[in-house]
Amino acid sequence: MKTSAGHDFSIVAVDKFIKATRDSGYKGTSSAVAELIDNSLQAGATEISVSLTVDEREGEHPLVLSVIDNGSGMDARTLRTALRFGGSTRFNDRHGLGRYGMGLPTSSLSQAKRVTVYSWRSKEGQVLSSYLDIDEIAGGEITEVPKPERVSRPRFVNGYDTGTAVTWTRCDRLDNRRISTLTRKLLLSLGRRFRHFLWDGVSIKVNGDTVEPIDPLFLHPSALFSGASQFADELVYEISVSPENPGTIGIVRVRFSELPVAEWSRLPNSEKRERGIAKGAGVSVVRGGREVDYGWFFLGGKRRENYDDWWRCEIQFDPVLDEAFGITHTKQQIRPRPYLLEALSYDMESMARALNARARKAHLAVKIAERFSISED
Repeated sequence: MKTSAGHDFSIVAVDKFIKATRDSGYKGTSSAVAELIDNSLQAGATEISVSLTVDEREGEHPLVLSVIDNGSGMDARTLRTALRFGGSTRFNDRHGLGRYGMGLPTSSLSQAKRVTVYSWRSKEGQVLSSYLDIDEIAGGEITEVPKPERVSRPRFVNGYDTGTAVTWTRCDRLDNRRISTLTRKLLLSLGRRFRHFLWDGVSIKVNGDTVEPIDPLFLHPSALFSGASQFADELVYEISVSPENPGTIGIVRVRFSELPVAEWSRLPNSEKRERGIAKGAGVSVVRGGREVDYGWFFLGGKRRENYDDWWRCEIQFDPVLDEAFGITHTKQQIRPRPYLLEALSYDMESMARALNARARKAHLAVKIAERFSISED
């Protein structure tokens, strides 16, 4: 809104806001794609396909990325709402993967200049489509989400009776320009982030390749790599959502695993890197079944050492504890609040030190066994 003097004092300077949104904090293409998969899972999808193709008509940025699912689909109002910044039919919902309604538009425009959404709610019914375009928004050509239109059923619908397809075009910010490289990175990243959903039967594919679950704890027998053993019993904590709201409680579960030093220490360094053993020490933080961060968390004053590559930890927490873990709308990292650190750190540091000592002892035993073997020869 402009005053009589010609000054614009609207709450949002749309042209600058939409460009700044592109730098909203997503760590990369995998993180942005994960947001779309969150939406698919929230819609009840059991089959999700990521497609990477080339369309030379797009000129300088010919890569096109689509995420297609067999979820419940959306009606016109829901579709239009989903493309709004902050638009959501489940705003602040703590029972699923979404929360703020920022994921679809923000993640999409962090990677591409245009996002187009197709959605359908029956096999023979209409397909609705709407879009957001950076240049059109910044240039003032559109001031609201375009009204969804009926379109011909796209070829990539895959025969799903219901579902949604999100397509990114003019992809100028993808991590790589080579489809093979993007595919490889997505297979690894999505396999780890969504491992719990994959174990529960959800199918995710990238350009036809099945995403295999990757367990950073090396515990699950159907993971890409396994063979570790659980260390001690699972720790379970009841945590208040905030000091201001001590009556509302969420559950935090912590488990540790111990890698088989005797068997794996002799692996070539290349294989250790491939499995994620070398320089892989840390804690996997899982929100509502989906990994949101991985790092050196809740371990008090313990410093990271080489022996810490030989154990792992996973923390699972209810979305109701988002404030305690410091979760933002991008769901990519945690910033734990002091009262949560106080509740978890003592036990976790003690476990970490015990596991470090066990790894050190196991490596020493391997060295001694090797010396005896050499002397006998």
